Amino acid sequence: MESSEIMLNIGCGPNGLNHWLNYDWGVLPLLSKFPGARRCLIQLGALPKGYDLPWARLKLVDIRKKFPLADGAVKFIYCSHVIEHFERWEALHILRECRRCLRDDGVLRLVVPDIPKLIACYQQAVAAAQPGARPARDLCRLWWGFDKDIAPGSFLGKLSRRFIRDHQWNYDRQELELLVKEAGFRAMTVCDFAKGAVPDLDKLDLEGHKAHSIYVEVTK
Repeated sequence: MESSEIMLNIGCGPNGLNHWLNYDWGVLPLLSKFPGARRCLIQLGALPKGYDLPWARLKLVDIRKKFPLADGAVKFIYCSHVIEHFERWEALHILRECRRCLRDDGVLRLVVPDIPKLIACYQQAVAAAQPGARPARDLCRLWWGFDKDIAPGSFLGKLSRRFIRDHQWNYDRQELELLVKEAGFRAMTVCDFAKGAVPDLDKLDLEGHKAHSIYVEVTK
């Protein structure tokens, strides 16, 4: 791969790689630049302990707006568990920006929760349920993207909710394909976990998303 090729990870969270260009926005990405403050909030209980992670270098970019990149500047874009956190019309704008920034031979990889897989996970959990299991609760937590059923009982708990962007829209294959075609992409291919044309999928595709996600790659 040529050193001049730009590889962009949008909404990267702590799953960025330093040889990629990483975009994210919000309180947690901001705190990634101030690890001492992040650890302080974790100690106070405003953030879960799991948020004490090393983050790759990133740029604070609000992807709801125009990306700070020239047309056709990017070879690969990786976008995992991001667009479901936005309204569909916002997701459409994000994908149009991805298309604008991609080279003619570029590839965008999208990973989102898959409605049929979410339902299958629920059905499997019901079939194997032990006493005390709550498959419906687990499905709701996957559907909304966080523990929506737990009331924030303290000031710090209420503060921590401000760090959460819940799911605004979910997809199956048909809805995802309609979205990418509306954004101007000409082809969508469904891929396997950690398989595809985009580099570094062994590091970027997360095992925890595998059971309930659809993986696709799209081209201009």
